[in-house]
Amino acid sequence: MTSGRKRIGVIGAGPAGLVAVKELKETGHEVVAFDARPTLGGVFADAYAGLQLTSSSLITSFGSYIRDRDLDRPVLWQCDEYLQYLREFAERYDLAPHFHFSTMVKSVRRAPDGGWRMRVAPVGSPEQETEHAFDHVVVATGSNVKPQFPAWADPAGFDGRIVHSGDVHDESTFAGKRVLVVGMGESGSDMALMAARAGRACAISTRNGPGYIIPRYYRGLPADTDSNRCYHGLPRSVVHKPIVRFKVKVEDALLPADADRKVLGKVAEINRARGGTPFTRFGTKSTAFVKAMVYHGAEWRPGVAELRRDRVVFADGTEFECDLIVCCTGFTPQFSFLEEHEPELARRACNARSLYRRMMIPELGTSISWIGLVRPGIGGVPACSEMQARYLALLISGGKPLPSLDEMHDDIRLHAELDRRQYGHDAERLPTMADLFRFSESTAHEIGCRPPLRKLFLRDPRAAFKVAFGPLSAAQYRLAGPGADPVRARAVLRRLPTMPWPVLAYEAMLMAGCWAAGLTREPWKKWQRRSPAVRRPAVAKAPRPALQ
Repeated sequence: MTSGRKRIGVIGAGPAGLVAVKELKETGHEVVAFDARPTLGGVFADAYAGLQLTSSSLITSFGSYIRDRDLDRPVLWQCDEYLQYLREFAERYDLAPHFHFSTMVKSVRRAPDGGWRMRVAPVGSPEQETEHAFDHVVVATGSNVKPQFPAWADPAGFDGRIVHSGDVHDESTFAGKRVLVVGMGESGSDMALMAARAGRACAISTRNGPGYIIPRYYRGLPADTDSNRCYHGLPRSVVHKPIVRFKVKVEDALLPADADRKVLGKVAEINRARGGTPFTRFGTKSTAFVKAMVYHGAEWRPGVAELRRDRVVFADGTEFECDLIVCCTGFTPQFSFLEEHEPELARRACNARSLYRRMMIPELGTSISWIGLVRPGIGGVPACSEMQARYLALLISGGKPLPSLDEMHDDIRLHAELDRRQYGHDAERLPTMADLFRFSESTAHEIGCRPPLRKLFLRDPRAAFKVAFGPLSAAQYRLAGPGADPVRARAVLRRLPTMPWPVLAYEAMLMAGCWAAGLTREPWKKWQRRSPAVRRPAVAKAPRPALQ
């Protein structure tokens, strides 16, 4: 299958880097990876105490490695639990020998005779540089690199402290403080609860409100148990309709007696007021900030209009005295190792939506690629990174041809337009944002690993039922095609939990209604039905093609 053994350099030892090394190694290539940290884990190795993931062990796990204990008791991992999973993954596939830790990648540049040159140096000894030659480079540093601050956050105009959420490691930061938390993503939600518990007072400021709020658990199971193929496969043109949104009332009717009705009632009130759905806003998969408001007196305020010495003034004219501002305003990608020699590549990659499959500049093909620049509104980055890594390994090994330049650009434009249509403002401000089901299915089509549902219903009805109505586990993309492990995949799928049967019945009714009305032919589904066999051959690339 391989078209020749290649030497491939990978930058990053987080989930994306680990799975990239694993897939490239399994297709017979020589892989050398670097990370400035002393251990694997990427940003998770530097996370604040008590960080809890927002996608469950069922959704976060790579399809090639889902542990029995996570099937027996699916949870949303704490950070240290996830790091343990990554260590076990690395050990299972013998990935450690491929990594050079505590090694900074200083620059990457194209070589005149083809391929790439990469300069690296030990952290703390920048003068001890070495240079490596690679046929391909894979950038797996993710998008959480450079802290992003609001334009008004000028430390010179404020007597207190202004910090980024990435600098907060535990609740002691907030002890005795009057804290303003800016932002309502998952980190903002967690920080708000910590600040409200440990500080003297807490206010939460946001210009646009939270995303669609989803509790982390439902009836004792992770809430993304509901991220099934039947529900997430609904046409995006109907997900805001009242008949679809009524599903929430079905779920509410099934809540157990010990559910926190105060918090859930406030969540429902905010979601109704915001008017979004899980498919049209970025999901805030945390009710921590709601708990901060309900139980600890935190106040929800609008955006900041002005910063003064000892207080902030909000857009509605109200004020809040504070001595600590925590900006939970996210990160932006940064590829400093490209800035010296390849600044145009660094600029292009910062807009992940401009890349084919969120990972390749069409004119450069597989020569340099990015893994991990996909952040689903619902779901996790790691499983999407696995799909990218599998596709990249297949392309580099010659198992699949790249589409033509025109087709890749068409694909980029199509998915960018679908993102804008689906997510609106969120798509504009979050270039890595994507729809989990659409990205997974369309990439699986390119790989040739979409689950063979018809055959599966005949051979293993229980596994087929779980593919349709269980969580969107990456195991379903290991049933067929390159890299398949059907025996293990079916064993995993049979054990997946599902939502209660009234919820599944309602979702099945919704999907049946869409099929009957002919609403399921979305533009991306038309694209995925195109057979790679009839595509035009890829355009040959010059050694240093011009970027468009």
